[in-house]
Amino acid sequence: MPSKTIPVAKWSDFERAIRDLNLVPGDDEARAWPPLFRGLANASWGLETTLERSHPNERCNATLSLRRYYDKIFAARSAVETFSGRTWGVLPLPPEFELLLADPGLSWLDIKMNTQPEIYEYLVYLRHHGFPSPLLDWTVSPYVAALFAFDKVADHAQHVCVYAVLPSPGAGSYHEHCYFVGPYMRTHQRHHLQQCWYSMCVGRDESGKDYLFQPQESVMKSDFGPAKQLLKFTIPIAERQIALQHLDLMNINPFSLFASEDSLVSTIARRECLFKRW
Repeated sequence: MPSKTIPVAKWSDFERAIRDLNLVPGDDEARAWPPLFRGLANASWGLETTLERSHPNERCNATLSLRRYYDKIFAARSAVETFSGRTWGVLPLPPEFELLLADPGLSWLDIKMNTQPEIYEYLVYLRHHGFPSPLLDWTVSPYVAALFAFDKVADHAQHVCVYAVLPSPGAGSYHEHCYFVGPYMRTHQRHHLQQCWYSMCVGRDESGKDYLFQPQESVMKSDFGPAKQLLKFTIPIAERQIALQHLDLMNINPFSLFASEDSLVSTIARRECLFKRW
């Protein structure tokens, strides 16, 4: 069953909609699993990881299994540590990671990975620096998601979109399992600036000793669509300027989320050239 699409005509309608649907908890409400949001610059785009986009014809192939992927990121570690000045010395060696995946005492991958939190920290660091990743990033802030939707104009887009998901523990099956991780980890500062969580979709391989990456789009719609837990808000691209101005007044802009010189200049340029009259 597909996600539920909610078209909104104006930026103010989006704010009203997320409140009416109780997607922004009140002061007296506590949720163990908060609503998560993801913004896309074109409403026709789907939920795809950078690993899926990098290898579209091989995403469910055994060559992109979790074990093989770990071999790749472990091999990249020495160069990353050399030039970044960071170290991940506690990462398990590939044979140790293989034993962890094959452990019959732990059935679900998220339970296994929770015993090695440093793996997530490394995965998230790589994700934020452009290494093809099986993690799909989300945020607890609908406003941060909206900035990512409106930040850059996508070619031929008429609408942007913001996905909202209401995650629950243990969603999915043995063959298609989607789970979320976050937010407590020591990793790149963007993780905290953007209030990130991440989803990963996997399934057991035939040997029972490895996991294969599954397409985020189909697994999430299967796991969360029937209960109306996966929503898609579409907003006209014509609302871009008013949305960006409103977000900037809330100090939600490229610089506040990326803290780089490039994002600083981009934010200042937007204030001078887009928000003010020439």
